[in-house]
Amino acid sequence: MTTSRTRARLPMIATAVSVALAVPLLLSGCSLIHLPGSGGGGVSIPGVGSVGSGKLPSDFPSDVPVIKGDIVSGLSVGSGKDKVWNVTVKVSGMNAFDDIKKAFGDAGFTDGGLSGTTSDSATGTFTKGDFSALVVVSKADEKTGWVANYTVSSTTKSSG
Repeated sequence: MTTSRTRARLPMIATAVSVALAVPLLLSGCSLIHLPGSGGGGVSIPGVGSVGSGKLPSDFPSDVPVIKGDIVSGLSVGSGKDKVWNVTVKVSGMNAFDDIKKAFGDAGFTDGGLSGTTSDSATGTFTKGDFSALVVVSKADEKTGWVANYTVSSTTKSSG
């Protein structure tokens, strides 16, 4: 029997898997589709979302704290209240995760219960209202250095 808590985590888990597969391509400068504006501007795709680099997506939720740093990429997909954002920010090192975790707590988010740390990465999940966030801090490559990758989702709650 699937509980409502398990059902609520499924979109976040699916998003995390998708991001895990896409992040190496994004960080290496590769993409499956070349979109105009992906070199530092941005492009909006009506009914789908927006993609670009150098700044947060224009509709990124203001309730979600993002560490200061250079934005490597930003993406939003979906419409209305069913939306997913993915943002990658350059950070100084793995110690940035402590600052990120504190910022989420200060913003009223609770620990989502899925977290872990290794010698070269840190991961955490956070929830608040309709928002769920997965944050991964890791070393991208020698050129980019350390990054914090945020995947944030907003979903309408179903009554079933």
